[in-house]
Amino acid sequence: MVLYGLTTGHKIGLAAVAAAFIAFALVSSFVLPRANPNFPGRARNLYLLVCACFFAAMMAAIVAFAREKKETAAAATGTTTAPAAAAGNAANGKKIFLSVGCSGCHTFAPAGSTGKVGPDLDHLAQYAAKANQPVATFAESAITNPPPSYVPPGYPTNAMPKLPLSSAQVADLVAFLTSA
Repeated sequence: MVLYGLTTGHKIGLAAVAAAFIAFALVSSFVLPRANPNFPGRARNLYLLVCACFFAAMMAAIVAFAREKKETAAAATGTTTAPAAAAGNAANGKKIFLSVGCSGCHTFAPAGSTGKVGPDLDHLAQYAAKANQPVATFAESAITNPPPSYVPPGYPTNAMPKLPLSSAQVADLVAFLTSA
């Protein structure tokens, strides 16, 4: 339900506009016709204008208060800025990627791998964006503490083995994964 995703301020604003709209509808349906049986009578055009204004206000409130947060340009395009400088050696990272079996499970163009068991690492930046993490942090966490904080739909969350890598090897592997 959309209401659960709104902030408290947006809920209050939406509720206030809705309450005014409902109060106007009830008053114009029950109170005004009882007070003046000829309601709206000569003031029909004014009444229709007020109805249209309340309707427009309700629609504007829904658009304004229920709007999703804007994505950053990087998340919208599926790209992120490259890390300033990876601590590891990307060339060594490629050797590690190929030697420890990563290529058997993951597709990754720079390694020439086409594995289908695990997520396609050509989209690593998009996965990191969905996890709200920098690419290098996301990659390191996925390697050292599987499963990662975001696993794309269609992939098992428990298939990634915990690899016996040193911190230098992890840094090299992250440098390789993030340099592409």
